[in-house]
Amino acid sequence: MNSNNDNKIFNGIDNLINNRHKYARYKKIGLVSNSKALTAGHKINLTALIEAGFDVRFIFSPEHGYFANIADGDYIADAGHPELKIPMLSLFTEGHSRNAISEALTGTKTVDAIFFDVQDAGVRFYTYIHALGLALAACEEKNIPLVVLDRINPVSAATLEGGFPAPDYFSELCPYSIPLRYGLTIGELALYLGGDVYKNAAVEVAGIQGAYSRDMIFPATGLKWNAPSPAMLSAETALFYPGTCLFEGVNLSEGRGTAAPFQTLGAPFIDAGAVIDSFYDNLNSLAINDFDFLTLNTTSFKPVSSKYQNSLCGGLHLNFKDGAARNFKSLLLGVILLKTIYDLNKSKINFLFSEKSRKFFIDRLAGGPALRETIINGDIYEIYNLYLKWAGEAKTFLNLSAGCRIYK
Repeated sequence: MNSNNDNKIFNGIDNLINNRHKYARYKKIGLVSNSKALTAGHKINLTALIEAGFDVRFIFSPEHGYFANIADGDYIADAGHPELKIPMLSLFTEGHSRNAISEALTGTKTVDAIFFDVQDAGVRFYTYIHALGLALAACEEKNIPLVVLDRINPVSAATLEGGFPAPDYFSELCPYSIPLRYGLTIGELALYLGGDVYKNAAVEVAGIQGAYSRDMIFPATGLKWNAPSPAMLSAETALFYPGTCLFEGVNLSEGRGTAAPFQTLGAPFIDAGAVIDSFYDNLNSLAINDFDFLTLNTTSFKPVSSKYQNSLCGGLHLNFKDGAARNFKSLLLGVILLKTIYDLNKSKINFLFSEKSRKFFIDRLAGGPALRETIINGDIYEIYNLYLKWAGEAKTFLNLSAGCRIYK
Protein backbone atom coordinates (compact mmCIF):
# COMPACT_ATOMS: atom_id res chain seq x y z
CA MET A 1 0.00 0.00 0.00
CA ASN A 2 1.31 3.45 -0.81
CA SER A 3 1.51 6.38 1.55
CA ASN A 4 -1.75 7.84 0.22
CA ASN A 5 -3.50 4.86 1.77
CA ASP A 6 -1.81 5.07 5.17
CA ASN A 7 -4.98 6.36 6.84
CA LYS A 8 -7.14 3.63 5.29
CA ILE A 9 -7.74 0.06 6.37
CA PHE A 10 -7.54 -2.93 4.08
CA ASN A 11 -8.74 -6.40 4.98
CA GLY A 12 -6.83 -9.55 4.15
CA ILE A 13 -8.54 -10.00 0.77
CA ASP A 14 -7.04 -6.70 -0.41
CA ASN A 15 -3.63 -7.64 0.98
CA LEU A 16 -3.73 -10.93 -0.89
CA ILE A 17 -4.93 -9.44 -4.18
CA ASN A 18 -2.36 -6.64 -4.07
CA ASN A 19 0.42 -9.09 -3.20
CA ARG A 20 -0.78 -12.02 -5.27
CA HIS A 21 2.77 -12.95 -6.28
CA LYS A 22 3.34 -14.09 -2.69
CA TYR A 23 0.49 -16.57 -3.07
CA ALA A 24 1.15 -17.65 -6.67
CA ARG A 25 1.92 -21.20 -5.54
CA TYR A 26 -1.76 -21.58 -4.68
CA LYS A 27 -3.29 -21.84 -8.14
CA LYS A 28 -6.22 -24.13 -7.34
CA ILE A 29 -8.13 -23.17 -4.21
CA GLY A 30 -11.22 -23.97 -2.18
CA LEU A 31 -12.92 -20.88 -0.75
CA VAL A 32 -14.73 -20.82 2.60
CA SER A 33 -16.83 -17.68 2.41
CA ASN A 34 -20.11 -16.06 1.57
CA SER A 35 -21.03 -13.38 -0.93
CA LYS A 36 -20.98 -10.66 1.73
CA ALA A 37 -17.18 -10.67 1.99
CA LEU A 38 -16.09 -7.69 -0.08
CA THR A 39 -12.86 -6.00 -1.11
CA ALA A 40 -12.17 -2.37 -0.24
CA GLY A 41 -13.60 -1.55 -3.66
CA HIS A 42 -16.86 -3.33 -2.73
CA LYS A 43 -16.21 -6.27 -5.06
CA ILE A 44 -17.28 -9.75 -3.96
CA ASN A 45 -14.16 -11.67 -2.98
CA LEU A 46 -14.96 -14.58 -5.31
CA THR A 47 -14.97 -12.26 -8.29
CA ALA A 48 -11.77 -10.56 -7.14
CA LEU A 49 -9.97 -13.87 -6.64
CA ILE A 50 -10.96 -15.18 -10.08
CA GLU A 51 -9.91 -11.91 -11.72
CA ALA A 52 -6.56 -12.19 -9.90
CA GLY A 53 -5.94 -15.57 -11.53
CA PHE A 54 -6.97 -18.01 -8.79
CA ASP A 55 -8.81 -21.14 -9.93
CA VAL A 56 -11.64 -21.51 -7.42
CA ARG A 57 -12.60 -25.19 -7.51
CA PHE A 58 -15.01 -25.27 -4.56
CA ILE A 59 -17.02 -22.81 -2.47
CA PHE A 60 -17.74 -23.91 1.11
CA SER A 61 -20.49 -21.91 2.80
CA PRO A 62 -21.07 -21.37 6.54
CA GLU A 63 -24.45 -20.98 8.26
CA HIS A 64 -26.94 -18.91 6.23
CA GLY A 65 -25.51 -20.20 2.93
CA TYR A 66 -23.27 -18.63 0.33
CA PHE A 67 -25.69 -15.76 -0.29
CA ALA A 68 -26.22 -15.24 3.48
CA ASN A 69 -29.99 -15.31 3.06
CA ILE A 70 -30.99 -18.51 4.89
CA ALA A 71 -32.64 -18.13 8.30
CA ASP A 72 -30.62 -18.83 11.43
CA GLY A 73 -30.46 -22.49 12.33
CA ASP A 74 -31.78 -23.74 8.98
CA TYR A 75 -29.69 -26.48 7.41
CA ILE A 76 -28.39 -25.88 3.92
CA ALA A 77 -28.23 -28.20 0.92
CA ASP A 78 -25.33 -28.33 -1.52
CA ALA A 79 -25.78 -26.51 -4.81
CA GLY A 80 -23.85 -24.93 -7.65
CA HIS A 81 -23.05 -21.26 -8.13
CA PRO A 82 -25.86 -20.05 -10.42
CA GLU A 83 -23.51 -18.22 -12.78
CA LEU A 84 -20.07 -19.77 -12.36
CA LYS A 85 -21.27 -23.37 -11.81
CA ILE A 86 -18.67 -23.85 -9.07
CA PRO A 87 -19.85 -26.43 -6.50
CA MET A 88 -21.19 -24.74 -3.36
CA LEU A 89 -20.96 -27.17 -0.45
CA SER A 90 -22.51 -26.54 2.95
CA LEU A 91 -20.57 -26.49 6.21
CA PHE A 92 -23.82 -26.12 8.18
CA THR A 93 -25.72 -29.39 8.04
CA GLU A 94 -27.95 -31.36 10.39
CA GLY A 95 -26.01 -32.99 13.19
CA HIS A 96 -22.93 -30.89 12.42
CA SER A 97 -20.96 -34.11 11.88
CA ARG A 98 -20.20 -33.57 8.21
CA ASN A 99 -17.04 -31.85 6.99
CA ALA A 100 -17.76 -30.96 3.36
CA ILE A 101 -14.16 -29.85 2.81
CA SER A 102 -12.75 -33.25 3.75
CA GLU A 103 -15.42 -34.96 1.66
CA ALA A 104 -14.71 -32.85 -1.41
CA LEU A 105 -10.93 -33.24 -1.40
CA THR A 106 -10.64 -36.89 -2.36
CA GLY A 107 -8.72 -38.65 -5.12
CA THR A 108 -7.95 -36.32 -8.01
CA LYS A 109 -10.23 -33.64 -6.60
CA THR A 110 -7.68 -31.57 -4.77
CA VAL A 111 -6.60 -27.98 -4.24
CA ASP A 112 -3.35 -26.23 -3.38
CA ALA A 113 -4.88 -24.42 -0.41
CA ILE A 114 -8.11 -23.50 1.34
CA PHE A 115 -8.77 -19.77 1.57
CA PHE A 116 -10.99 -18.65 4.45
CA ASP A 117 -12.60 -15.21 4.15
CA VAL A 118 -15.67 -14.56 6.31
CA GLN A 119 -16.66 -11.48 8.28
CA ASP A 120 -16.76 -12.74 11.85
CA ALA A 121 -18.64 -11.14 14.76
CA GLY A 122 -16.01 -11.70 17.46
CA VAL A 123 -18.40 -13.86 19.50
CA ARG A 124 -18.10 -17.55 20.37
CA PHE A 125 -21.67 -18.47 19.42
CA TYR A 126 -21.55 -16.78 15.99
CA THR A 127 -21.18 -20.00 14.03
CA TYR A 128 -18.72 -18.78 11.41
CA ILE A 129 -15.90 -19.76 13.76
CA HIS A 130 -17.33 -23.29 13.74
CA ALA A 131 -16.77 -23.21 9.97
CA LEU A 132 -13.20 -22.09 10.65
CA GLY A 133 -12.71 -25.21 12.77
CA LEU A 134 -13.98 -27.43 9.96
CA ALA A 135 -11.51 -25.78 7.59
CA LEU A 136 -8.65 -26.29 10.04
CA ALA A 137 -9.59 -29.92 10.60
CA ALA A 138 -9.80 -30.65 6.87
CA CYS A 139 -6.52 -28.90 6.12
CA GLU A 140 -4.83 -30.82 8.91
CA GLU A 141 -6.24 -34.10 7.59
CA LYS A 142 -5.39 -33.44 3.93
CA ASN A 143 -2.03 -31.78 4.64
CA ILE A 144 -2.84 -28.60 2.72
CA PRO A 145 -2.40 -25.00 3.91
CA LEU A 146 -5.19 -22.85 5.28
CA VAL A 147 -4.84 -19.22 4.26
CA VAL A 148 -7.03 -16.94 6.37
CA LEU A 149 -7.82 -13.60 4.78
CA ASP A 150 -8.09 -11.59 7.95
CA ARG A 151 -10.91 -9.16 8.72
CA ILE A 152 -11.72 -6.63 11.40
CA ASN A 153 -13.16 -7.92 14.65
CA PRO A 154 -16.19 -5.59 14.52
CA VAL A 155 -16.69 -5.43 18.30
CA SER A 156 -12.99 -4.77 19.08
CA ALA A 157 -10.12 -7.20 19.39
CA ALA A 158 -9.09 -5.51 22.64
CA THR A 159 -12.19 -6.20 24.76
CA LEU A 160 -12.75 -9.69 26.16
CA GLU A 161 -15.85 -10.80 28.06
CA GLY A 162 -17.20 -14.10 29.34
CA GLY A 163 -15.55 -17.25 30.60
CA PHE A 164 -14.63 -20.69 29.34
CA PRO A 165 -17.40 -23.16 28.48
CA ALA A 166 -18.22 -26.07 30.76
CA PRO A 167 -17.02 -29.48 29.47
CA ASP A 168 -20.46 -30.75 28.44
CA TYR A 169 -21.41 -27.66 26.44
CA PHE A 170 -19.23 -27.83 23.34
CA SER A 171 -21.27 -27.54 20.13
CA GLU A 172 -21.47 -25.48 16.94
CA LEU A 173 -22.46 -22.59 19.26
CA CYS A 174 -19.60 -23.23 21.63
CA PRO A 175 -16.89 -24.94 19.58
CA TYR A 176 -13.72 -24.10 21.53
CA SER A 177 -12.47 -23.36 25.02
CA ILE A 178 -12.41 -19.60 24.52
CA PRO A 179 -14.32 -16.72 26.17
CA LEU A 180 -17.66 -15.60 24.75
CA ARG A 181 -15.91 -12.47 23.43
CA TYR A 182 -12.42 -13.72 22.70
CA GLY A 183 -10.72 -10.50 21.59
CA LEU A 184 -9.03 -11.80 18.43
CA THR A 185 -9.46 -11.23 14.72
CA ILE A 186 -10.48 -14.30 12.74
CA GLY A 187 -6.88 -14.69 11.55
CA GLU A 188 -5.51 -14.50 15.07
CA LEU A 189 -8.11 -17.04 16.22
CA ALA A 190 -6.98 -19.39 13.43
CA LEU A 191 -3.39 -19.09 14.66
CA TYR A 192 -4.49 -19.80 18.22
CA LEU A 193 -6.55 -22.84 17.23
CA GLY A 194 -3.72 -24.05 15.01
CA GLY A 195 -1.47 -24.09 18.06
CA ASP A 196 -3.99 -25.35 20.61
CA VAL A 197 -6.39 -27.70 18.80
CA TYR A 198 -5.35 -28.43 15.22
CA LYS A 199 -1.65 -28.69 15.93
CA ASN A 200 -0.66 -30.17 12.58
CA ALA A 201 -2.54 -27.63 10.48
CA ALA A 202 -0.44 -25.21 8.42
CA VAL A 203 -2.00 -21.77 8.92
CA GLU A 204 -1.10 -18.57 7.07
CA VAL A 205 -2.72 -15.19 7.62
CA ALA A 206 -3.05 -12.52 4.96
CA GLY A 207 -3.20 -9.71 7.46
CA ILE A 208 -5.14 -6.47 7.78
CA GLN A 209 -3.12 -3.52 6.49
CA GLY A 210 -3.20 0.21 7.02
CA ALA A 211 -4.30 2.25 10.00
CA TYR A 212 -5.87 -0.60 11.95
CA SER A 213 -5.49 -0.96 15.72
CA ARG A 214 -7.01 -3.81 17.69
CA ASP A 215 -9.16 -1.58 19.90
CA MET A 216 -11.11 -0.33 16.86
CA ILE A 217 -14.77 -1.14 16.43
CA PHE A 218 -16.16 -1.44 12.94
CA PRO A 219 -17.77 2.03 12.72
CA ALA A 220 -14.32 3.57 13.28
CA THR A 221 -12.71 1.80 10.32
CA GLY A 222 -14.32 3.70 7.45
CA LEU A 223 -15.18 0.39 5.80
CA LYS A 224 -18.59 -0.48 4.38
CA TRP A 225 -20.67 -2.85 6.50
CA ASN A 226 -22.16 -5.60 4.36
CA ALA A 227 -24.47 -7.68 6.57
CA PRO A 228 -22.69 -11.05 6.92
CA SER A 229 -25.87 -12.79 8.09
CA PRO A 230 -29.59 -11.95 7.82
CA ALA A 231 -29.98 -10.40 11.28
CA MET A 232 -26.58 -8.70 11.52
CA LEU A 233 -27.96 -5.67 9.74
CA SER A 234 -25.52 -3.01 10.90
CA ALA A 235 -22.22 -2.56 12.67
CA GLU A 236 -24.22 -1.23 15.63
CA THR A 237 -26.23 -4.47 15.67
CA ALA A 238 -22.94 -6.36 15.98
CA LEU A 239 -21.91 -4.29 18.99
CA PHE A 240 -25.05 -5.20 20.98
CA TYR A 241 -25.17 -8.81 19.78
CA PRO A 242 -22.74 -10.42 22.30
CA GLY A 243 -25.06 -9.50 25.18
CA THR A 244 -28.57 -9.29 23.81
CA CYS A 245 -28.30 -12.50 21.79
CA LEU A 246 -28.78 -14.19 25.18
CA PHE A 247 -32.44 -13.15 24.88
CA GLU A 248 -32.75 -15.90 22.25
CA GLY A 249 -32.73 -18.34 25.16
CA VAL A 250 -35.96 -17.05 26.73
CA ASN A 251 -39.47 -16.20 25.58
CA LEU A 252 -38.48 -12.61 24.85
CA SER A 253 -38.00 -11.19 21.38
CA GLU A 254 -34.38 -10.33 20.64
CA GLY A 255 -35.59 -8.18 17.77
CA ARG A 256 -35.36 -10.63 14.90
CA GLY A 257 -37.95 -9.58 12.35
CA THR A 258 -37.53 -5.88 13.20
CA ALA A 259 -35.41 -3.13 11.67
CA ALA A 260 -32.97 -3.29 14.60
CA PRO A 261 -32.29 -6.86 15.75
CA PHE A 262 -30.52 -7.19 19.12
CA GLN A 263 -31.26 -3.51 19.79
CA THR A 264 -35.02 -4.08 20.02
CA LEU A 265 -36.08 -6.31 22.93
CA GLY A 266 -39.43 -7.19 24.44
CA ALA A 267 -42.60 -9.24 24.56
CA PRO A 268 -46.35 -8.57 24.77
CA PHE A 269 -46.19 -8.69 28.58
CA ILE A 270 -43.26 -6.29 29.10
CA ASP A 271 -43.69 -2.97 30.91
CA ALA A 272 -40.72 -1.18 29.37
CA GLY A 273 -40.87 1.83 31.69
CA ALA A 274 -40.59 -0.41 34.75
CA VAL A 275 -37.70 -2.29 33.15
CA ILE A 276 -35.75 0.90 32.48
CA ASP A 277 -36.28 2.21 36.01
CA SER A 278 -35.23 -1.10 37.56
CA PHE A 279 -32.23 -1.44 35.24
CA TYR A 280 -30.81 1.90 36.35
CA ASP A 281 -31.55 1.04 39.99
CA ASN A 282 -29.48 -2.11 39.52
CA LEU A 283 -26.62 -0.16 37.94
CA ASN A 284 -26.64 2.23 40.89
CA SER A 285 -26.66 -0.64 43.38
CA LEU A 286 -23.63 -2.14 41.64
CA ALA A 287 -21.91 1.25 41.23
CA ILE A 288 -21.63 0.64 37.49
CA ASN A 289 -21.39 3.65 35.20
CA ASP A 290 -20.18 1.80 32.08
CA PHE A 291 -23.29 2.59 30.06
CA ASP A 292 -23.58 6.38 30.22
CA PHE A 293 -23.14 6.48 26.43
CA LEU A 294 -26.30 4.40 25.84
CA THR A 295 -29.93 5.29 25.45
CA LEU A 296 -32.70 2.92 26.57
CA ASN A 297 -36.07 4.03 25.25
CA THR A 298 -39.51 2.48 25.48
CA THR A 299 -40.91 1.19 22.23
CA SER A 300 -43.59 -1.03 20.76
CA PHE A 301 -43.04 -3.30 17.78
CA LYS A 302 -44.46 -6.17 15.73
CA PRO A 303 -41.82 -8.63 14.51
CA VAL A 304 -42.48 -9.78 10.95
CA SER A 305 -40.76 -13.09 11.70
CA SER A 306 -39.39 -15.18 14.56
CA LYS A 307 -40.81 -14.87 18.12
CA TYR A 308 -44.15 -13.05 18.46
CA GLN A 309 -44.52 -12.74 14.70
CA ASN A 310 -47.15 -10.08 13.91
CA SER A 311 -47.90 -9.63 17.63
CA LEU A 312 -47.63 -6.27 19.34
CA CYS A 313 -44.77 -6.24 21.83
CA GLY A 314 -43.79 -3.74 24.46
CA GLY A 315 -40.11 -3.32 24.97
CA LEU A 316 -36.88 -1.40 24.72
CA HIS A 317 -34.84 0.12 21.95
CA LEU A 318 -31.12 0.34 22.72
CA ASN A 319 -28.79 2.74 20.96
CA PHE A 320 -25.74 4.96 21.36
CA LYS A 321 -26.12 8.63 22.31
CA ASP A 322 -23.29 10.02 20.20
CA GLY A 323 -22.15 7.22 17.94
CA ALA A 324 -20.85 3.77 18.70
CA ALA A 325 -18.51 3.51 21.67
CA ARG A 326 -15.30 1.54 22.06
CA ASN A 327 -14.85 -0.65 25.12
CA PHE A 328 -18.60 -1.33 25.21
CA LYS A 329 -19.19 -4.24 27.61
CA SER A 330 -22.17 -5.62 25.77
CA LEU A 331 -22.18 -8.94 27.63
CA LEU A 332 -22.38 -7.10 30.96
CA LEU A 333 -25.29 -5.07 29.58
CA GLY A 334 -27.05 -8.23 28.41
CA VAL A 335 -26.80 -10.19 31.67
CA ILE A 336 -27.90 -7.25 33.86
CA LEU A 337 -30.78 -6.40 31.55
CA LEU A 338 -31.93 -10.02 31.34
CA LYS A 339 -31.79 -10.39 35.12
CA THR A 340 -33.71 -7.13 35.51
CA ILE A 341 -36.51 -8.28 33.20
CA TYR A 342 -36.65 -11.72 34.82
CA ASP A 343 -37.05 -10.29 38.31
CA LEU A 344 -39.97 -8.15 37.13
CA ASN A 345 -41.67 -11.00 35.25
CA LYS A 346 -40.76 -14.25 37.05
CA SER A 347 -44.12 -15.88 36.40
CA LYS A 348 -44.00 -15.07 32.69
CA ILE A 349 -40.37 -15.71 31.69
CA ASN A 350 -39.62 -19.19 30.37
CA PHE A 351 -36.19 -20.54 29.52
CA LEU A 352 -36.39 -22.33 26.18
CA PHE A 353 -35.39 -26.00 26.18
CA SER A 354 -34.02 -27.85 23.15
CA GLU A 355 -35.30 -31.41 22.86
CA LYS A 356 -32.61 -32.17 20.29
CA SER A 357 -29.64 -31.16 22.44
CA ARG A 358 -31.43 -31.85 25.77
CA LYS A 359 -30.14 -28.52 27.04
CA PHE A 360 -31.55 -25.07 27.71
CA PHE A 361 -30.71 -22.84 24.76
CA ILE A 362 -29.34 -20.04 26.93
CA ASP A 363 -26.94 -22.58 28.48
CA ARG A 364 -25.68 -23.45 25.00
CA LEU A 365 -25.09 -19.77 24.28
CA ALA A 366 -23.47 -19.00 27.64
CA GLY A 367 -21.40 -22.18 27.71
CA GLY A 368 -23.06 -23.76 30.74
CA PRO A 369 -25.95 -23.48 33.20
CA ALA A 370 -24.40 -20.95 35.60
CA LEU A 371 -26.01 -17.86 34.07
CA ARG A 372 -29.52 -19.34 33.95
CA GLU A 373 -29.25 -20.73 37.47
CA THR A 374 -28.00 -17.40 38.84
CA ILE A 375 -30.76 -15.48 37.08
CA ILE A 376 -33.35 -17.77 38.69
CA ASN A 377 -31.86 -18.25 42.14
CA GLY A 378 -29.49 -15.34 42.69
CA ASP A 379 -29.73 -11.59 43.08
CA ILE A 380 -28.18 -8.82 41.00
CA TYR A 381 -24.98 -8.94 43.06
CA GLU A 382 -24.54 -12.62 42.31
CA ILE A 383 -25.05 -11.97 38.61
CA TYR A 384 -22.29 -9.36 38.74
CA ASN A 385 -20.03 -11.71 40.67
CA LEU A 386 -20.55 -14.34 37.97
CA TYR A 387 -19.55 -11.76 35.37
CA LEU A 388 -16.42 -10.94 37.37
CA LYS A 389 -15.58 -14.65 37.60
CA TRP A 390 -15.83 -14.83 33.82
CA ALA A 391 -13.58 -11.77 33.60
CA GLY A 392 -10.86 -13.68 35.44
CA GLU A 393 -11.15 -16.51 32.91
CA ALA A 394 -11.01 -14.02 30.05
CA LYS A 395 -7.78 -12.62 31.51
CA THR A 396 -6.35 -16.15 31.53
CA PHE A 397 -7.23 -16.48 27.85
CA LEU A 398 -5.66 -13.10 27.12
CA ASN A 399 -2.38 -14.52 28.40
CA LEU A 400 -2.82 -17.86 26.63
CA SER A 401 -3.41 -16.21 23.27
CA ALA A 402 -0.79 -13.45 23.57
CA GLY A 403 1.54 -15.08 21.05
CA CYS A 404 -1.17 -15.11 18.36
CA ARG A 405 -1.86 -11.39 18.43
CA ILE A 406 -0.71 -9.81 15.16
CA TYR A 407 -1.91 -6.24 15.69
CA LYS A 408 -1.24 -3.64 18.35
